[in-house]
Amino acid sequence: MTGAAHFWMLAAVAGLAVTTVVTRGFFLFTPSSFVLPRLVQRALKYAPTAAIVAVITPDILMQGGQVDLSWHNKALIATLVASVVFVWRQSLLLMIAVGMLVYTVLRLGFGW
Repeated sequence: MTGAAHFWMLAAVAGLAVTTVVTRGFFLFTPSSFVLPRLVQRALKYAPTAAIVAVITPDILMQGGQVDLSWHNKALIATLVASVVFVWRQSLLLMIAVGMLVYTVLRLGFGW
């Protein structure tokens, strides 16, 4: 490696370290009486749900590297059935069980 490459690697590591300390220590650096605005508090209630949706949506909608909205997308069909079950029964455990059952039947039973 050249000297310039070492410099940029060390700069990247230092930048990542500073970013980590600032983001993780944000609440340690603020005054003890610091209160987030009401709008921010309301928005943060949806952060976990938004993160989960952002992680699983590509896995549900994409098959083989492309968006697949056809009836052969077993993950999409299982998600739709599980969503209907959740709206109907309001049971998270039942929703997961039905979704996995539908997914497994489509995968093993129909060979999709």
